[in-house]
Amino acid sequence: KSNIGHSQAAAGVLGLIKMVLALRHERLPKTLHASTPSPRVDWQGSGLKLLQEARAWQRTPGHVRRAGISAFGISGTNAHMILEEAPVARAHEADRSALSVSFPLLISARDESALRSQAGRWAAWLEAHPEVPWSDVVQTAAAHRSHLKTRASIAVAGTPEAITALRALSEQRAHAEVCVTQAERRSRLVFVFSGQGSQCSAMGRELLADSALFAETVRACDAALIPYTGWSVEAVLGGEPAAPALDRIDVVQPALLTMSIALAAVWRSLGIEPAALVGHSQGEIACAVVSGALSLADGARVVALRSQLQERLAGTGAMALVELPLSEVEQRLRAARWAGLSVAVVNTQTSTVVAGDPTSLQEWTSALEREGVFCRRIASDVAGHTPSMDPILDALKQGLASVTPRQASTPMVSTVTSQPIQGEELDAAYWYRN
Repeated sequence: KSNIGHSQAAAGVLGLIKMVLALRHERLPKTLHASTPSPRVDWQGSGLKLLQEARAWQRTPGHVRRAGISAFGISGTNAHMILEEAPVARAHEADRSALSVSFPLLISARDESALRSQAGRWAAWLEAHPEVPWSDVVQTAAAHRSHLKTRASIAVAGTPEAITALRALSEQRAHAEVCVTQAERRSRLVFVFSGQGSQCSAMGRELLADSALFAETVRACDAALIPYTGWSVEAVLGGEPAAPALDRIDVVQPALLTMSIALAAVWRSLGIEPAALVGHSQGEIACAVVSGALSLADGARVVALRSQLQERLAGTGAMALVELPLSEVEQRLRAARWAGLSVAVVNTQTSTVVAGDPTSLQEWTSALEREGVFCRRIASDVAGHTPSMDPILDALKQGLASVTPRQASTPMVSTVTSQPIQGEELDAAYWYRN
């Protein structure tokens, strides 16, 4: 009461909270407004003493800290609780060697101002607790925090990167790994199929061992691809020594197609159905298969021929993402010295992919980075979606003449036209444009 006044029915629980905090912070707080002890208490003979100054209450090996909390209700209800510190648990470090993916940190608040404040507090907490495993942090944020209207996803690999991204969010600075959005009352889920550059070492290996449906879908993709590739995508994902390496275009694209189709099958088996589908670059092939617009056999044919033709151009180009709007990128590329570079992809209003001659691209992105512009090289050694692809387009169109698209069973949005498509449009001419 001397600290916060009479709190009516909550008086007892607030005393409990105060003592829990004292145990946690290893400090007994001063009793406020009680400089003169009551003369009605025999302080000398009772062994009791008012805390007129805060006092350290630290953990001591071999000694257990305990506290008594009394609550005396005006109606005659009396309660006494003895609180004892928990024993120090031995930490058992989990085996995280197999976790090669990045888990996003999800934070939310009632509005953007509160979200920025929340981001600042998260950054400060992470700086103060670097020992907490990143997987524990993101699990707690996702499963044990309220999800309010204004939300941010911090898609990074660990604590140091998260601190940088959170600081950027709290200071209203753009950051490539931060996505801020407003929650809709009715959630609608979209499956997004990524393109080349999203591959990682050992991708799918755990799922092959642990998910029967994932493994079954991989085998179906393997059977559809082998007539065109001559090698086993199941062996590639399984990490078999004799399997071809993922650094080849004609290997990574079929592998990513297989991963995307198998992952979609797993999500759907869990009752997670998308309202729509969208695919980026070669990810649009997997998108077409999952939507039902292409058969698995046709999808395998498209990705195999596409990647084999692109493999002929391996080493001739490079691609990079830059955090600049399209208009500014186009203006900067007008200089004669950058004639070998072109806009390849418009990701968002502030994110653009540029591709072309590797040396020119390296010089151009280095100049941007010196200006403080975020740039990131994409894991591709061809200049996809630029005039550099012209030499292979006729062969692609001819080789896919027998592809037979059909009506999609799940709505699909084209990243070629930026419009919804029915499915029948996904013929050889479409993949020529893709």
